[in-house]
Amino acid sequence: MEQGSRRRSPDVFDFEGDGDEAREWLDSAYGSALGLGRMGTVHHRRRERDGVAFDRLRIDAPVSFDAEPMPALVVVDVLGGEIEYTHQAATDQAREGDTVLASGWGMPFSGRGNGYDVRNTSVSLEVLDAAIADIDPDRSSADLVFTSFVPRSRAAAAQWRAVVDRLSLAPEVEQRPVGQADASRLLAHSLLRTFDNNVAGADRDAARDSRDATHSVVRLAQRVIEERAGDDLTMSEIARECHVTPRALQYAFRRHLDCTPHAYVRQVRLDLVHQVLRDGSVCTVGDAAATFGFYNPGRFAAEYRQVFDENPGQTLARSTT
Repeated sequence: MEQGSRRRSPDVFDFEGDGDEAREWLDSAYGSALGLGRMGTVHHRRRERDGVAFDRLRIDAPVSFDAEPMPALVVVDVLGGEIEYTHQAATDQAREGDTVLASGWGMPFSGRGNGYDVRNTSVSLEVLDAAIADIDPDRSSADLVFTSFVPRSRAAAAQWRAVVDRLSLAPEVEQRPVGQADASRLLAHSLLRTFDNNVAGADRDAARDSRDATHSVVRLAQRVIEERAGDDLTMSEIARECHVTPRALQYAFRRHLDCTPHAYVRQVRLDLVHQVLRDGSVCTVGDAAATFGFYNPGRFAAEYRQVFDENPGQTLARSTT
């Protein structure tokens, strides 16, 4: 599957409207009273698969919300504008290119947004429980406590977005070469590894279940890629770290993410380049690209445009304005 653009709007939305009709639509979609204040026109599209929902949500004017707990964990990838979420005593701000967890399990939250354009990924209780049981059969979502609602590292955030890209942007997810339940559970594991919590650190399942092309192999590979995001990793090195053959590694990624390990690593690294360009933490596009292993300027620029709908130089220029 070829990588698509994150920011490009869908050709058709499921709902476009405003006022009370929009509030009722979103309350129903997210299974909660969201307490939406004044807002502009709402554009919403949802695609669902076995306990997971992928939404594109755009609101054309500033919006505020004071929401009751939702029946799913919702991860927000910001595609445009600025947002703010308050959960418990913590307030997290995010802008284009950031990711934030809307709230913990059974937790009310509030916030606001301006130029609100997001990709929301909702993971249900059933899928989350299945992933937690993989890690510790004696625990469930009732035991899950998040200690942070933002990704624990740039590489963790990049991997989350890469997995969502692969699972949400496929034109026909029901035809993917893996059972939907396996893919949804892999996504839940990615969520648990992205945001610090009291469960993910006990994940020994991946290490003991790496004999074949189960999603455990992909999870092990994700650890390696996160820890060595800036290294010149080969497929053989990743396979060796995962205690499988290169062929088994290749098959695991094809089966669960419909891509090669090489393509997945490049996707994660493109996201990391985008992060440093957006933050202005490098002087030139070439420096950012080389840091993460992109040495062909033309190919790099083409791949970057395909995902982010702009040239890398445009991202860097915005960081200095």
